Amino acid sequence: MQNIEYIGTGNLFHQLHDEELELFRKRFTRVSFKAGEYVFRESDPGDTLYIVATGVVMITRRIMAEVEKHIFVANEGTVFGEFSFMDAGERSASALVEQDAELLGLKRSDFDDFAQQHPAIGAKICNNLMNILVERLRRTNDAYRDVIRWNLELTGSLKLNFQYLINEDVEISIELNSGRILEGRVIQLEKSEAGHEIVLLDRDDKLILIPYHAAASISLANR
Repeated sequence: MQNIEYIGTGNLFHQLHDEELELFRKRFTRVSFKAGEYVFRESDPGDTLYIVATGVVMITRRIMAEVEKHIFVANEGTVFGEFSFMDAGERSASALVEQDAELLGLKRSDFDDFAQQHPAIGAKICNNLMNILVERLRRTNDAYRDVIRWNLELTGSLKLNFQYLINEDVEISIELNSGRILEGRVIQLEKSEAGHEIVLLDRDDKLILIPYHAAASISLANR
């Protein structure tokens, strides 16, 4: 676990002195994964934060059965698994090893024990973690806004006022060319190899991808 302090641009160890770092680094466990293995899967319980020491891990989220969206690539120095680490909730995405990887894992219980013993160091680490979370959320929001704007302009869907539907959380009804009716809230527009797709969250909290060309009509849903 040498040079752990130099890992990553979103540095979990920012402003830690050498002696503080030495204490904290002992709480990490080094784990190995082969390409094709999952570190964890979406909806798994989880309380461990990871840092990539070597290798590449792809973070993905399931959109539909057999359809996954790449969220980001975790290469050397990237922190991931931070959401479940923070709230002890289910994993919100999957982590698939693309290249053989060595990871540094930190369980929440180990961190809590450490922070209780060393509250000043724990406060620094919490602040660093929050900075990583904020930076990641800002990048996600910026990317989301840019993709939505680009898709709206490219497809001409500004005429359908999708921006309003997304911002205002409006429920809509989409009649497909097949005659099937789908209802829910528009989450975003996606670009795929097949064209453009509407991502709809239905009333059972399931995400549905609807090819833009498959929609015969769109209207406000009946309550």
